[in-house]
Amino acid sequence: MSTRLVAHHTVTDWRAHHGRRMFLLWMLGWVVILLGGCASSREASFQERMGSGGGFGRNSAEARIVHLISEGHFAEAEALIVESNTAGLLEESAATVLRKNIAEQSMKLGDIPATLQRVASFPANLREHTRFQIQRMLERKDFSVATKKELQTALKLLKEQKRLLEKN
Repeated sequence: MSTRLVAHHTVTDWRAHHGRRMFLLWMLGWVVILLGGCASSREASFQERMGSGGGFGRNSAEARIVHLISEGHFAEAEALIVESNTAGLLEESAATVLRKNIAEQSMKLGDIPATLQRVASFPANLREHTRFQIQRMLERKDFSVATKKELQTALKLLKEQKRLLEKN
């Protein structure tokens, strides 16, 4: 009977030790998943704004360009688009989509049509800021330059200017 008891304790100890190890591995897996998701959330949100079309993600040049745009490095992204297109690493259609997104992100609020600038709630203090900068201020909740409402109005004017012009 004492032999069984010793064997039972050994098995029980092994199960307890094995269970703790499995639990720790499980927790480590979740930590890696969560941290990985947080690190790429900004780039993923940018890719959602850009749209998932155009074959993005097929090669490292496209991934690097998307990353540069998401960080606001438009000149570097444009140079890499030219180089990648010349080398045949980037299709012309993808290059066109990327250039369009650079143009949209780098457009200043003061560059929108004058009829939209005459809106009563137009945030004149943001005239020299780009869509990218305004979007970043909203994401980071940085209201040192303008209020949340002014930033939202500016972003709406930049994003929806074609639709707003059609209304008038």
